[in-house]
Amino acid sequence: MSTVKIIPLGGFDKIGMNMTLIECGDSIVAVDCGMSFPPTNMPGISGTIPDVSYLKENSAKFKGIVLTHGHEDHIGAIPYIIRELPVPIYGTPLTITLVEEKLSDFGIKGVKTRAIQAGKTIVVGDFKVEFIKTNHSIPDSVMLAFYTPEGVIVSTGDFKFDMSPIIGEKADMQRLSALGAKEVLAVFSDSTNAMIKGMSKSEMDVYQQLDWFFNIYNKNRLIITTFASNMERIQQILNLGKKYNKKVAMEGEVMLRVFSAARKLGYMDIPEDVLIDAEDVGKYSDEEIVYLITGNHGESVQAISRIAAGEHPEIRIKKDDVVLFSSVAIQGDEAEFNRTLNMLEEHGAIVEFGDIHATGHACAGELKLLYSLLQPKFVIPAHGEYRYRREAKKVACGIGISSGNVLLVRNGDVIELTADSCKVTGRIALEEVLIDGYEKSSVAHKILEERQKLSESGIVVVEICIDKKSGRYASGVNVSSKGFVGLRNNPELKRRIQDVALSELSRFVNQGVRDERAERGISEAIRALISDETGKDPIVVALLTEVML
Repeated sequence: MSTVKIIPLGGFDKIGMNMTLIECGDSIVAVDCGMSFPPTNMPGISGTIPDVSYLKENSAKFKGIVLTHGHEDHIGAIPYIIRELPVPIYGTPLTITLVEEKLSDFGIKGVKTRAIQAGKTIVVGDFKVEFIKTNHSIPDSVMLAFYTPEGVIVSTGDFKFDMSPIIGEKADMQRLSALGAKEVLAVFSDSTNAMIKGMSKSEMDVYQQLDWFFNIYNKNRLIITTFASNMERIQQILNLGKKYNKKVAMEGEVMLRVFSAARKLGYMDIPEDVLIDAEDVGKYSDEEIVYLITGNHGESVQAISRIAAGEHPEIRIKKDDVVLFSSVAIQGDEAEFNRTLNMLEEHGAIVEFGDIHATGHACAGELKLLYSLLQPKFVIPAHGEYRYRREAKKVACGIGISSGNVLLVRNGDVIELTADSCKVTGRIALEEVLIDGYEKSSVAHKILEERQKLSESGIVVVEICIDKKSGRYASGVNVSSKGFVGLRNNPELKRRIQDVALSELSRFVNQGVRDERAERGISEAIRALISDETGKDPIVVALLTEVML
């Protein structure tokens, strides 16, 4: 019988970049294909994507990508990977709509996509895959059950159990219980909120709190920040706009895109005469207006930061504006978040948090319920840093699952499963793949290192003219710099750089070398000189220009 392997390529060490492979016999299926946003110490880098070298080496086995939902950390890497690995993509209707729009943006054609309704089962390679309804902060989220020769493996994706959702139905806990009654071999489960006790808040609770704010600030202009894909929150605000005779204007490319897709699929109920275009705001009084905003990548902080700083082209903070944060600062944005709050209040805005955000991720109580329903033999906590996954392990052990049957694995670990065992048997090497700004391409780590050097020490450019025939020095050595302070008040250093440049040029010309090897050698010699003299390490570029004498 074929061994079943699980190989996480992302999502098992931090939030984001989720992609896990399930392999058996001649078939490999990927669960999700996401990207993550980088820390601020990566200049110009807009995201990171999984290293799919293993899939390229085993491309004949790769049968498809099956998606749990439409968030960027689960679908964002698809356009960067699908050209080299052209396989079918499966997901629920909203998820597939968002993927197709993303592929269109990248000019990618010919990819086979298939929309699957929750509750349906499909065949991908040698696997049967069942789509099971769950709740999250974007509609059409599902868990996936993979039927393998060794048993059923469940991937929860991102999930929560919301007993009173605003859009769609409750999670299909009856189906999860039925799977558990037949024995589940393993589950890899969302661990994001494993450190939070109890159950996550329902969106209906958020609605009631938002209603209270709409009521007490009925005479104020409202600016509400939320995450772009949270259609339940948007539906609540549209409903409240109708109730309080407000006009709602939406700002944010990602929000508008997800909203348009959800609306087209019939997931949104748009009250009459509530939703207006942003350019029509001036036709109404301030007390009639609700701005619903998010950032370009879907972050809630990005857009309100621009507004607070006076950099938004259309929205200016006025005294007694009410800013409602129906969201939380994402990890890494805390400093920017606090700075934004201060600027808003300096402008005279009233800032409210109240209790107007509900997480999309299961807390410890829901994980306990999940494990109780599925009764898995093995648990592999996923989606989160080590301490989140460690807490998920405690929850699993708390309901009687043996500690040895709960694995805390890393990206790149090769986990082999049989009906009676689950263990790490190997490891594949993974490298972080960086995406350069808004370019639709990846960038090498060497480029990033150069950018970091530029930000720290600047650049020194040395230009030398040489005779095209002889290669000999033809005119003065020009030394210029940007961001490097060492030359400004140190003419002696500049003179020494010129001397080193000419000395190295002479050495290379005598060896008959006048191409990029000479430029590289001159650069390295000048860089060593600058490092010795100043302790700085700027980028040094030597340019040889040939002239006719």
